[in-house]
Amino acid sequence: MATTTNFGWDTPDDTDYVAQGAAAMRELGQDIDTTLVDLKGGTTGQILSKNSNTDMDFIWADASPGDITGVTAGTGISGGGTSGTVTITNSMATAITTAGDLIKGTGSGTFDRLGIGSTGQVLTVSGGVPAWVAPAGGGKIAQVLAYQGTNTVALTTSYQTVDSLTITPSATTSKIYASIIIKLNSKNTAGASDSSVKAALFRGATQVGNASVNQTSFMQVTQNDGGPVITIPLIYLDSPATTSATTYNVKALDSWTTRTSYASDCYITLWEVLA
Repeated sequence: MATTTNFGWDTPDDTDYVAQGAAAMRELGQDIDTTLVDLKGGTTGQILSKNSNTDMDFIWADASPGDITGVTAGTGISGGGTSGTVTITNSMATAITTAGDLIKGTGSGTFDRLGIGSTGQVLTVSGGVPAWVAPAGGGKIAQVLAYQGTNTVALTTSYQTVDSLTITPSATTSKIYASIIIKLNSKNTAGASDSSVKAALFRGATQVGNASVNQTSFMQVTQNDGGPVITIPLIYLDSPATTSATTYNVKALDSWTTRTSYASDCYITLWEVLA
């Protein structure tokens, strides 16, 4: 009897007689039947699975439930597929482009990006959708800055800066309420009887409001007498329309060339008033 290479089945030799050949054929059939017995049977829906590493050692097994045959992207997800490596992406996450962005619904199963608001704004509903706006309730004070200066500035017939204070508004709609107190001093240098000293408020290089309070006569009767010191207020509500740092300068002048005048001890308070 000869033996096959792969499974060791017995087969007839070429020199076998008929009777011997019949017996050899029977042995071959039995070997094949024994080898393939694991392939017999099974029930509808079962699959053939390896039972061990032994040749032809199979078992019939139930198909694993929940096998994924495809991935379909739903609301808020993109990507998917039915074969190979399948990638899905969170579309809400990719809609965000800037730190602080929010996701807002735009309809049934749809959404959009709501960009981050600016400093001082609050989140509210406007026209049925969320929006960043300035806080409600105009007139609220957002910040207060105060400065006490000790500069003494000799005045000329042109405005000279006595002191300054810088504020950064939190909204372009805010107003800046400026409250200033400044001391002015003048004396005669040519025997004249009065002086004309005044102060004014400037935003940067731009004068805001009216020119100042004082064109006050300081009654002087003798040359080089010490002039009186007066304290005057400057009050103004400004609309800078910016969120950039804004400097308010307090300046003063004496419109007479024959006087010796000074400005000093400037007190500045700036209030940001929300719209």
